[in-house]
Amino acid sequence: MNTWSHPACPKVFAASALAAEADTGSTTVRASNHRPRAVRRGASLRSVFATGAAILLTLAAQPAFAEYRIAAGDSLEVTALSIPGFKQEATVGIDGTVMVPLLGEVPAVGLTVSEFRKTLQKALPAKAVRQRNAEGKESIAVIEPDEIGVRIAKYQPVYLSGDVTKQGEHPFHPGMTVRQAVALAGGYNLLRFRMENPVVESANLRAEYDSVWASIARESANVWRLKAVIAAARADKAAPAGADPNVPPVRASVAQKLAEQQLRVQMSDVAKEKEYLQRSLTRSQNQLVSLTEQQAKEKEGVTADADDYDAVRALFQRGAVVTTRLTDARRAVLLSSTRALQTTVQVAQLERDKGELTRKLERVDDQQAMDAMEKLQVSEDNLTALRSRLNSINDKLVYTGALRSQLLSGSRARASIAVFRPNSTTPSAVDAAEDMELQPGDVVEVVLKPDPAMRGIGDGAGQN
Repeated sequence: MNTWSHPACPKVFAASALAAEADTGSTTVRASNHRPRAVRRGASLRSVFATGAAILLTLAAQPAFAEYRIAAGDSLEVTALSIPGFKQEATVGIDGTVMVPLLGEVPAVGLTVSEFRKTLQKALPAKAVRQRNAEGKESIAVIEPDEIGVRIAKYQPVYLSGDVTKQGEHPFHPGMTVRQAVALAGGYNLLRFRMENPVVESANLRAEYDSVWASIARESANVWRLKAVIAAARADKAAPAGADPNVPPVRASVAQKLAEQQLRVQMSDVAKEKEYLQRSLTRSQNQLVSLTEQQAKEKEGVTADADDYDAVRALFQRGAVVTTRLTDARRAVLLSSTRALQTTVQVAQLERDKGELTRKLERVDDQQAMDAMEKLQVSEDNLTALRSRLNSINDKLVYTGALRSQLLSGSRARASIAVFRPNSTTPSAVDAAEDMELQPGDVVEVVLKPDPAMRGIGDGAGQN
């Protein structure tokens, strides 16, 4: 607040001017008779201005903060009424001093405006000031104590952070309240509820919510199908009753129908595989019977050929048969023995094939059950994760839905306001109302909170 902006000021200056015009130059000045005429005229004017200054200081308005003490960052203006050129505005530095003409750095932090003025009144009157009038003539004037004026030209700014439209520093004016500071910062920002635009966010969350529900329906149907496969492969397992009752029927119907179709196809494929293996096993068994019979005949043939060979060899030794006959008998033995050996090998191979087919047929159900159990574990883990994700999205939907309704309806948000006062003797944070008056340098933290009706909702499981 400008110390000199008082309604009585123009009248005082007018009276002072008339007195100056009526002055005949006989006013005593603080100078020897050898001083120039301009010095005597300056002293006369100075006397008139000193009188006006006393009246002005009496009529001047009181500071906005009677007990406010100067702090670093405040800008002070020091003036002398009779010396227009003596006017200085400077900012109080972090060292607590302010630059004053003719004095240099003067301590100011911690003093009231009146206390700082008294400090200058004691130091400045002994200083002579050289000045020029409108005609360009130079004169020397001595500052009178009553001529010295001090005011705070600009206070430290206040700082706003949190849920306001424009964060950062804002100029302070005496009497400023939290409500005015928030208005200066553009008001509360409903879109800063620690998230994006609630209207857009609600739409995105709804799409994600539906997508997760669809995934849950698919995984639930998949779990049902895998349990049915295990039950079909193992007699000690009962078939599942039906679709997951936790999934809404409207969402589960499509996925359940697809799972039932997949189960029928899978069971049909398993049945075909078992039927194929069974046919192969029957064919191997038939071949094995045939070869076994052939093997018995081949053994008989080998025995007969061996007996014939022995008889021919006995006759050959007696000279009853020629060599050619003996050779033919030997060849017949070798041929029948080879056929018998081949038949034995075929029988052995068919027995091995039969064993493999039997094992495969037995493992069809076991392998189906093992594969289904591994997939079931993965599906159940996925289902648990999806349900947790659904609950999280559901909570967000409830929260953003309430914010969206509040935003579209134009209702006010509840604000939690904390004021940090670093310039106080013991810096601290206090809870504040909107009508609380601020002081220079205050830091205001604004946090918007949802309506109390929103508390406790959205804490349960996701709902359709």
